[in-house]
Formats: sequence, C-alpha cells, structure tokens
Amino acid sequence: MGNLCAGSVQNKLAESPLSPRPHHQKVKSKEDLKFSASMFVLENRQGFSSVYSLHEKPLGSGAYGEVWLCNHKLTQELRAVKILLKVGMSQQEIDNREVFIEVEILKSLDHPNILKVYEYFEDEGKYYIVMEFCRHGDLFDRLQKVKKFSEPTAAKIIKQIFSALNYLHGQKIIHRDIKLENVLVSELEENGEMKVKLIDFNIATVKKDQMETQGTTDYMAPEVFKGKYDEKCDIWGCGVILYALLVGGMPFNGSTDEEIEKNIIKSKVELTKGIWLGKSKECKEFLSMILEKNPKYRINATQALSHPWILKHTDIYLDQKTYKNTIIRMRTIGKVNKLKEAFTTFMVSQLEGHSSTKMLQEVFHKIDRNGDGRISHEELLQELLNEMPSEDAEEETLKVMKATDVDGNGTIDYSEFLRVSLQQEHLLSKENIRKTFAYFDKDESGTLEREELISWLCLGGLPEDIVNDLINDADANGDGSISLEEFENLLFDKFDLQDEDEEVEL
Repeated sequence: MGNLCAGSVQNKLAESPLSPRPHHQKVKSKEDLKFSASMFVLENRQGFSSVYSLHEKPLGSGAYGEVWLCNHKLTQELRAVKILLKVGMSQQEIDNREVFIEVEILKSLDHPNILKVYEYFEDEGKYYIVMEFCRHGDLFDRLQKVKKFSEPTAAKIIKQIFSALNYLHGQKIIHRDIKLENVLVSELEENGEMKVKLIDFNIATVKKDQMETQGTTDYMAPEVFKGKYDEKCDIWGCGVILYALLVGGMPFNGSTDEEIEKNIIKSKVELTKGIWLGKSKECKEFLSMILEKNPKYRINATQALSHPWILKHTDIYLDQKTYKNTIIRMRTIGKVNKLKEAFTTFMVSQLEGHSSTKMLQEVFHKIDRNGDGRISHEELLQELLNEMPSEDAEEETLKVMKATDVDGNGTIDYSEFLRVSLQQEHLLSKENIRKTFAYFDKDESGTLEREELISWLCLGGLPEDIVNDLINDADANGDGSISLEEFENLLFDKFDLQDEDEEVEL
C-alpha cells in the first residue's frame, strides 16, 4: 500500500509534513455538539491481535514493514493493516510517533476518492494502521495487466484523481507523491470501468513558500527539484499518470534518477508521433496543459475537471429516481437525538460501504458543481431552485444545511451526505446496528457500559458531562448501561428495521 511497497522516493531533507490536530469541543449543552467522521478514528488501546486476526501472508512488504489483510474479530469486516516496525526508526521518530502523521491527515479527509482510515494501534515493537481494503490492487498493477487504456476509460480514472486533488488543494494540502502505485482500485466493473481511491499521505504537507524536494522521481514536476513549488506539482503527477494510462509507458525515462531528473527538466513531451497520431486533439491538448513545465501556466484541479475532454468522456448516467429520492430525503431530514447522530456518523465512516452508495456518489458529484468534494449552500440552493420558487428554495436550503452539516463547518461533507441519504433504508439495517453495537461493546457483555461509551466519545473530543447526558437519554430503564434493545430503539424512529438481505428500493 503506497510507498511501503514502492520504489524510488526522494526525501532530501527531513520534514514534518503536518502536525496532529487535536479535536476538543467547548460546548454548554448536548444541543451544541458537533460530530464528524474523524472523531471515531482513534488509537485503540487494546492489543491489535485481540481485535483483529491477520490472514496467512502479507499483501506486500517494504523496508520498514508490511501490509496485511485482517478481519475484525467481532464483526468479521475485512480490512487492510499497515504494520510498521520500530526497528530502523530513529528515537526521535518513535518519541514523536511520526508514523501516525499520515493518520492525522487521513482522518481529517472525507471524500469518496480518498482511502478511509479506521483506527490505529501501537505495541512495544510495531505500529498498526488499519485502513479500508481495496480488493483490486493499485493502478500500476492494473496497467500492467491491460497494457494501456482507451481515452474514455483513462478520462474516467483521471477525473476521480482530480476530484480528490481538488478537495485536498481546497484545504491547502499538497499530496506530493501522485503516482500509479498510490491510486487503489476499489471497484472494477466487467466493462473495465473502475472506482479509484488516492492513498499514501506520508509526505503530504500544507502549502508554504519553501519546501524540500520530496516525491517519486519519475512523477516529480520540474519545479520540485528546485525546492520552490506549490500544489501544481500534484497536477504534473496526474499528467504523468494519464500519459502512462494512454500509452503504457512513462513520458520521461532514464537509467538513473539523475538522468530522469535531467529529462524532466529539459525534455519536451512528444505528442505528435507514433501512438499519439491516433489520439484525439482534445486529449493531447489536455495532456499538454497538465504537463506544462511552467507551473504558472499549468491548469489547476478545478480547471482540469471542467476541461472539454474530461466532460466529453465522463458525462455520468444519473438514475433520476435515486436523485429525486435523495433530494426528498435531504429536505425531510428532521432533528434527531444527538447520540443517534453520533452513532449514525460512526456507521457511515467506519462500516463497509453498501452497494447503493455507488449511485449516491453520482448524486453527490452532481450537486457538488465545482468538484471540491463538499456541497455548499449555493450548490444545494441551485439544485432546489429546480424544484421550487426561489424564496422557498432558500428556506429549504437553510433547513437542510442546519440538519445535515453535523460537524458545523458550513458545508455538507460526503459522510454527512451519506448519513442523510442512507439512514432510512440501508444504514439502519439490523446488520449495521449489530456491528456498531459490537464495536462499542468491548468486553462482549451484551450491553454498552457507561465507561465504554465515555472512553470512546471523550477520546473523540466530547466533554464527559455532556456524554453522560446523552447516555441517560438512551438508558430507558436507568440501569447505567444500554442494552441492544435500547440501542435499537435509540437508532430506530418510525421506519422498520431492514434485514441485510431484504430488498429495499431507493
């Protein structure tokens, strides 16, 4: 997974990419609580082997550790875990727990094309980072199998990467290692179309004036070698990926890193001969714009997403019934119990995705007009103006934003969107409720003890007295714990709970 199993990565100076951002809320009452998916990505103080069982052999290995498949013992959910050895790390890296910087970055991100991280562990000799498992490998392996991709397929892949980058760059985060190996294939259709996710934020950084030369040589932009660059370096990396997808080879070759660096700085990408004679004018124009050597004239992620070549090949089929039902759900979402809000946020962020999320992703992208990975007040308003007069649309927009934006950042994030779109049908299935109950029932007693809930929710940044209020609301019989029945009653409003194998129409 990512650089753990990858090759030539330049890192000329040690640099601390991003500092962990603690999450603490100052609230006066439970009504003031704000929930985000990142609250539930926590260090698990239990031993890793008491929570997960590893498969027989690793998926891949590198200088400092391995990536394994593992199953959560209580729920049997399949996940991937990056296991890093402390041997070989400096004492400073160990003392500062620098391997968890990637976790701090990933937990703050909420986008359908960025890999999820679930939790992390530490013991005497190892670190464990538990992540979403993408069963179809990475884009490099996929390219090795198919040799090259058609323009439509390549456009669909690169649009998803640009969507993730547009989201990152909007938060002033630069990935700095955009390459085939750092794009995982999460879904693969029979017709070859795929859903991809960006991974490996080990050398990601916040935007600043001067930065060290970091990245994988073959994908590094010319300006990176000079140490003065910005987020446009990620755009260049996308250009190298797109070139490789279309022809099956790299644009700049060499027998050594030094030779490759020289070719990147001095050579021009040739798009007029050989295989390029059969490529469309729009494709070559687009590639020239993202492999522009002068970053001043290189297009950004927002501009890339609106380029005619991308639009031509990625015009999605949107199921109108799903779209209309989603808009209705967003409009009819009402005020819910705060503890229910917390647990449904957990479900969306921590449990395996349902097949219906594929269609909902397309709805999300349709509403998210600028492709920044968030639904703004203005974007939602534009959708509702198609359904009602402007005055009513503004009123509805305010109501939906207030009910859906549970972390209070002023936009609807992807997990918040799914929580509203899924909760009545698939999110609150009996299977999901059982799994969520099992995650919090650490001692397998069959009840959620007050201490169990306090330990997790307070670690997520909530004040203990407010958490106690939430638990009291759910503890119907007042015995100090929450039974499975009380838990179901908490999550279940007026809708029938659905078994996981029951057919439900969106």
